[in-house]
Amino acid sequence: MYNYALEILNILCDKGYESYIVGGFVRDKLLGIENNDIDIITSAKPEEISNIFNTHLESNYGSVKLKYNNYIYEITTFRKESNYIDNRRPDNYTYITDVKEDLKRRDFTVNAILIDKDGNYIDYVDGINDLNNKILRCIGNDGEKIREDSLRILRAIRFNCIYDFEFDNKLEKAIIDNKHLLSNLSFDRIKKELNIVFNASKSIKLFNMINYFDLYKTLEIKPNNMLIETNNYLSIWAQLDFSDNYNFSRYEINYINSIKDILNIGINSYTVYKYNVDLVKESNKILKLDIDIDQLYNSLIIKNRKDIDITYEEILNIVNDKSIINKIYIDLEKHLLYNKLQNKKENIISYIEGEYIE
Repeated sequence: MYNYALEILNILCDKGYESYIVGGFVRDKLLGIENNDIDIITSAKPEEISNIFNTHLESNYGSVKLKYNNYIYEITTFRKESNYIDNRRPDNYTYITDVKEDLKRRDFTVNAILIDKDGNYIDYVDGINDLNNKILRCIGNDGEKIREDSLRILRAIRFNCIYDFEFDNKLEKAIIDNKHLLSNLSFDRIKKELNIVFNASKSIKLFNMINYFDLYKTLEIKPNNMLIETNNYLSIWAQLDFSDNYNFSRYEINYINSIKDILNIGINSYTVYKYNVDLVKESNKILKLDIDIDQLYNSLIIKNRKDIDITYEEILNIVNDKSIINKIYIDLEKHLLYNKLQNKKENIISYIEGEYIE
């Protein structure tokens, strides 16, 4: 993917347009971290990029997404931004031809290092030095940068957690002075930022930072107990108290609620039977247990309702009431899995008749 990106740079440069790779990919490449998200900046305008690659590309704030050799690259024209609205996005931007001027609009020095068409690093903002010293520093005035886009507070905290970057003193002060602006962010955007840290197994450090900057109330989130680290973001959410302002998909909600149920019930034959094995394994980590979940699953008397030694029709013949069949099945599952009932038809029939027939 990187070599194809260099091909794009060379194509643009051959047409007379200054072009570079910039951002997180360059930062991570210098840190020896794999990153498959490559951003390109260029003096070419969106319509000129479309003409060069002979394809129609829709522009969004001067950025286009180019598919090249089956990879997607975001290419953005050098620009200058102004009039940020809601402390998040610029209201106006103008195309420029000076890459140094373009870099001024970016957040941190470590994210503004360039790679040219020959693979050389170009650093106009001393970002490599900050990278080597593990310092997170804004480009330009720290307070202005945070007020322009309050998401930069969470991005700074993310970089602290994942990369162990220490805050420059001016940046830390700017975060403290402007942390109230986080209330302008959507909870979907906050959730996306938090999830990156959760998936990196850095949630404990994250909440230390949230506590340090006193952001619990603003973010409407807090651990409900001693947090146990996992590398699954949903397992972390299951250990948190959070407001209804956070939106989750049906899958996410089911996963979170299932983990909470298992943590409440505990791990036993019934929970291994009822819930997905991976959910139980995550709960096993959170509960700090050392249960062999695979072995426990393999030893189950039944693994689904078809394994119960009685059919739906046979139960219906006994009780003659469809409305209670599911209740009976749940009852049978628990008794069988807790070894309170043998999985033999005569025993099961006798139990049903004794419990459900007057």
